[in-house]
Amino acid sequence: MIVLMSAPSRTLTLLQRHAGVWEGRYTHVAPPDWRVVGAQDYRIEVEVFAASPIAYRQTSHYRHADGRTETLRYEGVLRPTDDHVVFDDGRIGGECWAIETDTLYMWFTYASAPTNRITEMIQLSRDGQHRARTWHWFESERLVKLTLVDERRLNTGH
Repeated sequence: MIVLMSAPSRTLTLLQRHAGVWEGRYTHVAPPDWRVVGAQDYRIEVEVFAASPIAYRQTSHYRHADGRTETLRYEGVLRPTDDHVVFDDGRIGGECWAIETDTLYMWFTYASAPTNRITEMIQLSRDGQHRARTWHWFESERLVKLTLVDERRLNTGH
């Protein structure tokens, strides 16, 4: 008798390397001249669960230039048929998956802006201490903004 073992999730394996606390800055630029149109500092807590219905949890703490603070949390479940982590919490909906050893790709939409779509690439440094993220904001299929994100790890989630 041959028993087939399911391969470990490539996406969860990479996300586990992202577990921990990260700090950084979002810088938003927009066409036509690609000037800075906004920025905010943040701290993100990333949790990954291997044996739970919830595969991924991110808690984001934002500090805006005008002094406002905001905390948002979203969670995703692993869809084993294609190894994508799926998010759908009523505020955002989207998917995330590993495309290379150190690179995740994500797309999502906001329920409050259904004609908008954001695509994101998340690049983890080889030493696991830095992340670079790039968001492409599309409104009615036209690029309207880029968000550049530079992060550093404060601690691991282990």
